[in-house]
Amino acid sequence: MPTDPDSTVEPWNTFDSQAKEAALRSEADGWDTSAPVDADPGDIPTVDVGPWFASGSAADLEAAATVLRDACERVGFHQLVGHGIATTAIDDAFDTARRFHALALDTKQTVLMDRPDHPLKGVGYLPVGERKLPRRAVGNRNEAFLLKGDRGVGLDQNQWPAEAAAPGFRADVERYAGAVTALARRLLPVYAVALDLDPDFFDEGFRHPFWRLRMTHYPPDDPSVDAALDIEDGADEDQRGYGIAPHVDTTFFTLLLQDSPGLTIYSAERDRWINVPVVPGAFVVNSGELLRQWSNDRFLSTRHFADGDGSRSRYSIPLFYNATADYPMTCLPSCWDEDNPPRYPPVSYRESQAAVQGE
Repeated sequence: MPTDPDSTVEPWNTFDSQAKEAALRSEADGWDTSAPVDADPGDIPTVDVGPWFASGSAADLEAAATVLRDACERVGFHQLVGHGIATTAIDDAFDTARRFHALALDTKQTVLMDRPDHPLKGVGYLPVGERKLPRRAVGNRNEAFLLKGDRGVGLDQNQWPAEAAAPGFRADVERYAGAVTALARRLLPVYAVALDLDPDFFDEGFRHPFWRLRMTHYPPDDPSVDAALDIEDGADEDQRGYGIAPHVDTTFFTLLLQDSPGLTIYSAERDRWINVPVVPGAFVVNSGELLRQWSNDRFLSTRHFADGDGSRSRYSIPLFYNATADYPMTCLPSCWDEDNPPRYPPVSYRESQAAVQGE
């Protein structure tokens, strides 16, 4: 094993995105998710960035980073409070998602994801039953509207329903996207200090962050949902699929709003799947595969899945946040030494399994 993160010694310096994606899918197929339990107090830490946002002091930054460090090394998820996004803005974001998903199906299909006549892929409407994001053999029991930003990709390049069909929708989505991506950038110093780096360490890598925003609807159980998934009457529960199938995120981190319970994560400490409670006004935040690799496995990438309760609609709004898409993430200097050499080669988001997944 090399001790230089820029080494060219084989096989350390190669990254096979296809093999990585295949390995993640194979691993997920073996997870037993049949008996989740409710989270106990302390299972999911709470990170409060409010004092640091208010004071800007090194002491308050260190305090937030200390809790974040524990959350990322021990759990992989936390509840984020003190983030400065008003409850009214969160409520408005959910109202916006509900308005879109209440549109007629033929209207939503005018912005169908990956349609041949739209040049930007991975954006627009993803119908119930799609077998991607994540790719699985059984379709997901959700529908979603997705948009993204990238170097040279602004909101104009995304797909939007006609204003007459969805009055105010684009303006409302843009308002929320601006607020939550600004929050994501403000959190970077907390992650840097949690990883024993200078607060501005991630500035260069996130000059043009790649991000995706997903407005997801988990519809109530209905014959039309089963039909979209090609599920026959009387099928076993394990044949009916998930709202979103078990997976790990590819991200640096993910900021999630959920309007009702439905997110379930794996607790390595308890060796159990646990249901994540809804904390009003809080974001559920998790680190992903790219941060796990960048930190040389120091920060966790925790498996999770999502479902509705079958009796009513559920909505969630995750922001998937990443470094500039072509930025090479070389093992962080605080995460390797002679006794703990780098486990992964430098890899950019665009070279990673994320590209294989069609993100």
